[in-house]
Amino acid sequence: MTITEAIKNLYTPTRDGARFMLPADFPAFSGHFPGEPVLPAVVQIQMAVYVIGERAGRAAKLREIKKAKFSAPVRTGEEIEIIITPSRHENCFDAAVKSGDKTASSFTVAVEL
Repeated sequence: MTITEAIKNLYTPTRDGARFMLPADFPAFSGHFPGEPVLPAVVQIQMAVYVIGERAGRAAKLREIKKAKFSAPVRTGEEIEIIITPSRHENCFDAAVKSGDKTASSFTVAVEL
């Protein structure tokens, strides 16, 4: 199973984005720090782009990462919420990846819809 397929299988839409429960066998954890698996930053961005596409009703393709901050690790067994808000520029979106009361990451992406 590819990471994209796994994202699709774990996707639960919410009012502001989506929730994902990350099991230990999620492919993105494989090899990313054996013994201390952490969700890679690039996968957090990929998940947000997937959510943007789902909300738009068509696939979104990443064009640019405008800014990004990764503050806390996301580990196996965590449920994360990805909150998406439109940015002031066309086809740009702000995303926040939250796990419980912590913000794991926040970034702005430009996408092609």
